[in-house]
Amino acid sequence: METLDYLEKNFALDTDEKEKTDYLRIKSLFFQNNLNEALKKIASDDENLSPGILILKRNILNYLSIKTPFAKKNENNSDINSSQQTNELIDKIEQNKIRNLSVSLSDILKKATTCNLLIARENLLSLFTIAGSKDFKSSENFLKEIQKLYNYDIEFQIIYGKFLIDNNRQEEAKILIDSLPEDSLEQSTNINLKYEYYDLLASYYSKTPSNIGYKENSDKSESILKLIDQAKFSAKNKWFNIIENNYKDEEKSLLESRKRILIYITVAGLIIITLLLIRFFQVSTQIKEYRSFINKINALKERKVPQPQSIPEKTENILLEKLQNFEKSEDCIDPNMSLQNLAKKLETNTKYLSETINTHKQKNFNAYINELRINYIINKLKEKPIYRSYKIKYLAEESGFSTHSAFAAVFKSVTGMSPASYIQLLKEKEE
Repeated sequence: METLDYLEKNFALDTDEKEKTDYLRIKSLFFQNNLNEALKKIASDDENLSPGILILKRNILNYLSIKTPFAKKNENNSDINSSQQTNELIDKIEQNKIRNLSVSLSDILKKATTCNLLIARENLLSLFTIAGSKDFKSSENFLKEIQKLYNYDIEFQIIYGKFLIDNNRQEEAKILIDSLPEDSLEQSTNINLKYEYYDLLASYYSKTPSNIGYKENSDKSESILKLIDQAKFSAKNKWFNIIENNYKDEEKSLLESRKRILIYITVAGLIIITLLLIRFFQVSTQIKEYRSFINKINALKERKVPQPQSIPEKTENILLEKLQNFEKSEDCIDPNMSLQNLAKKLETNTKYLSETINTHKQKNFNAYINELRINYIINKLKEKPIYRSYKIKYLAEESGFSTHSAFAAVFKSVTGMSPASYIQLLKEKEE
């Protein structure tokens, strides 16, 4: 997100570049489970959105179980047309109305090779998931080809691993699990990806003789699932509020129009009044339904018991000031910097430190320290062009990461792009 802010602030972006940065910003918010902020970005009317963002809007609303069709005037766009066809196939599979699944998947696969893979990813991921769960045997070739198409994207691999387990192919699942970057996944800010990963491990260990590891990973996946469900519930409420506000604006506009028309044409005014009353009744009914929904939400909120603050206010303020000083230093790149070491350095205990970071930084310690390291190396790349010629392995070591893969994964989760892509972007902008 900071990278996108930097680009928008320091470079004059053309319309196409602005659309791309907006798309990446919304997708990053979605991956981080910040659904309310993502919905704000897609609240505009469909005709005001680019095709890529319009498809992303449909994917986010589908994720929230809110179905919305595409406007007809957009159907000539190839990306929108491809997305629509993929969603239609998903609906047919869910309703068991598909006759030859392998043929239908083969058609989608051919079209996927010619479309914008970044824009099509979420649609194809949904199809990947539903096809494999409904008929793994008929869709296995499609599942393998899609993974190749996306260069073995981790999320596709994790879902494929679940299908292997469900179909009693434990040895293949074990090989796949061992190939996944454990550290990167556990530190990822993509909350849905972390849930899928822990759920995969829980499914795998549940079918081992000893069940070792099942409970730990099951508890982790259930804990994350609660966060996902809470975010979905809050986001649905947010979307209903947006719709309600749109209806209020529309109602106000219609009433003003009625007044103007009544001044000039009495007969036409009477007709318009009749139409407005009908519309007003429809809008009022919908608003009542939305308000009833909101009242239920407020009632649930009022039942929540406020949690007492475990850290004394004075202690917390002192600790926040020390954290600010720590962030200004370069101590974060120390590869041995752990929660325990930082607590000792700040003259506090790990409980107070962890709670303060969780409350005020909205992330756990690992995500916090890794984001500081990424910001450190980003500043180096911006301020010292020589760093752009260094190997990624050196940049990883310089910023305190123990492995190249962990650095690359965290860098992408923070900036939305790989280190190499980011360096190339800086070079192009300077040219």
